[in-house]
Amino acid sequence: MILIVSLIALLCSLLYILSLRRKISEMMKFNRMKHAFLENINNEMHVPLDAMKGLAETVSKQDLYLSKNEKRNISVQMNYNAELIGTLFDEIVLFSGNSDEGHQLHIDSFSPNELCRRCLEANMYSIYHRQAVKLNFKRELSDEFFVRNDRHLVELVLNKLILNACRFTETGEVIVGCNTSENTDRLTIFVEDTGRGVPENRRNNLFTWFEEPDDMNDAAELDLSICYRLAQKMGGVLYMDDNYMRKGSRFVLILPLR
Repeated sequence: MILIVSLIALLCSLLYILSLRRKISEMMKFNRMKHAFLENINNEMHVPLDAMKGLAETVSKQDLYLSKNEKRNISVQMNYNAELIGTLFDEIVLFSGNSDEGHQLHIDSFSPNELCRRCLEANMYSIYHRQAVKLNFKRELSDEFFVRNDRHLVELVLNKLILNACRFTETGEVIVGCNTSENTDRLTIFVEDTGRGVPENRRNNLFTWFEEPDDMNDAAELDLSICYRLAQKMGGVLYMDDNYMRKGSRFVLILPLR
């Protein structure tokens, strides 16, 4: 009897130790994910902050004369970058806990063409030191064409896609465009680049949500996993175009036309 009780106690101890080790492993994994996420947010914050710093230095020049249009453009750019910083904070809230308790969709009307141009302009600072890379907009829709969705989240996704394209493009161009012809009754926004492309062995894990942070090559996969979830939250989908024939990559965001 004593032997049986001892064996049961030993078994219970082993099960408890295994459970404890599993919890410790999960906590360590969570800490690695949190570190990767916050480091990525920190890096992305520098884009709008650098842009605002440059604008502030411009308007502070004593001998500078600005027309009404120039003042308005600077004001628009500063407001845009301030909104982008706010959207990044929304991202922190969205993924700091239960995503259902985070950012709630704020549906408003906006021009996809204008949004694409604004995001391209915001990311000019990502490639200013690389003269061999151009950021271009491919116009396929009328500027009077408007859609309804959460504009801030669409901007967040598009900015991340453009930033990733810039990271891996040393020469050539990054092209952003939108249309309603690729997918009937839906808005298609795409980001193409002439960069290195995605290695074959990484394609299946591009949109994996924080599964193994140690396996991530860099912040790009973290960005794409975030974009994937945001696309779903907006009722859309994000994927990499496997039929893209040019050198580089093409990522496609499809959103419903509300």
